Amino acid sequence: MNFNRSANTVAIAVLLLGFACMPAVAEDAGATARAAHMRTVVEVPSDIQKALGLKVLVVREQVLGTGVAANGQIQSLPDRTAQINAPVAGRVLRLAVQSGQPVKTGQMLVVLDSPEIRQLAVEQERVRAESRAQVNAAGSRVNLAKSTYEREKELVALKISARKDFQVAEAELRQAEAELAVARSRLQLSGSALRSRLAGLGQGRALADGSVVLTSPLSGVVTRQQVTAGEAVEPGKTLFDVVNTTQVWATAQVYEKDLGRIRIGQSIEVVTQSYPGRTFKGAIQSIDPVIDPETRTLAVRAVLDNPQGLLKPQMFATLRLVTGQGKPVIVVPSSAVLNVDGKTLVYIQNGDDAFEAQEVVLGTTVGDSVEVKKGVQAGDKVVSERAFQLRAQDLKSRGASFGGDEHGSEDGENTDQTQASEKEQAGQTQVDQDRLPGWLWALGALVLAALAFVSGLQVASRRGTPLASPTVSSDSPYNS
Repeated sequence: MNFNRSANTVAIAVLLLGFACMPAVAEDAGATARAAHMRTVVEVPSDIQKALGLKVLVVREQVLGTGVAANGQIQSLPDRTAQINAPVAGRVLRLAVQSGQPVKTGQMLVVLDSPEIRQLAVEQERVRAESRAQVNAAGSRVNLAKSTYEREKELVALKISARKDFQVAEAELRQAEAELAVARSRLQLSGSALRSRLAGLGQGRALADGSVVLTSPLSGVVTRQQVTAGEAVEPGKTLFDVVNTTQVWATAQVYEKDLGRIRIGQSIEVVTQSYPGRTFKGAIQSIDPVIDPETRTLAVRAVLDNPQGLLKPQMFATLRLVTGQGKPVIVVPSSAVLNVDGKTLVYIQNGDDAFEAQEVVLGTTVGDSVEVKKGVQAGDKVVSERAFQLRAQDLKSRGASFGGDEHGSEDGENTDQTQASEKEQAGQTQVDQDRLPGWLWALGALVLAALAFVSGLQVASRRGTPLASPTVSSDSPYNS
């Protein structure tokens, strides 16, 4: 009876061991299935590759610079910014430009009707007319005095006239010439009041009707318009802001502890959220001499060339001050990296039309390049552009739904569907024989043998026949 109980205990232990191992085996099988699912090779013909816009890059080792990263902002250069103010009181007659419109140096911006300028213009014309009349009268007197002088000179030479008369004629000529000079000076000064007033107009000029035209002092873009047609303006009111952004400032606040690593002329790299994957390069132009006592930072400014006007004033940016060079590492473009189900992947080309997803471990990111610590080797061909399209093609070939943005991240709904599909495939109860390890089949055979042995013991016990005749010693009481 004790023997049967021990056998039952052994059998139950074997069964419990088998059932305990089954989830781990199923989990291992599911993980193996998922890994194989992730490493599936997708075939994409060359014409489809061209249609998808795939580009392949041979992985190389590169030296990534080291430096200080700081958040910053794009700003316009002070000498490339102009504020157009009203030089006189008046009313807006005409607006020639609007906000956002490009302008050139000397281009008309606005026309103002100024009562002050009109009055000065009218007064100038009155004074000028009087001065012209005085000049003409003085010129006539000069001509008359000159004729008298010439006649008296001849008479004196002939000793017909007295020398006193000649001297009087000469004096009258000199006086007439002086009066003509004064009249001409008055004519020249007749517009001095208006010219003096116009000198304070800056880029403005007065027209014949007394209106004032304001022009742009530089080429750029009208960034702000603060006036409308017909509006009355006072002297000093800001009408327009004009900014030239062919060069801009990239300004960052650097902590005091990093001050010893930066200097004038040092290279700088700028990246923005508006243009992912694109790096703008420049050099440090100035460093503030005083540290902010509250933030313990100081401003560092670098000049960036911006011929296409991509960088806008007040745009946020990340500045990286290059302070040295690191060792050569495996580098791929940031556009080649996909984030899928918590994994970081790249697609490696195996053959002309075959691509395989490879999980990688990333390191330092510098600009649009990222270090790969594990998963890719130099010489591998990695899909550098439109990798998310290849991912979609990969999932499509396996019958899975896909959705993602241009950075390779898939939306939550499609990701959940993909995960559910993979879990369902990994958790199927019917596992193919070639997927199960051999020791599992050995364990199953052991369990069946244990069950058969226990069943035999129970049958023998009920029939009262031992499975084998025990050996009885000669002195046993059962021999008597």
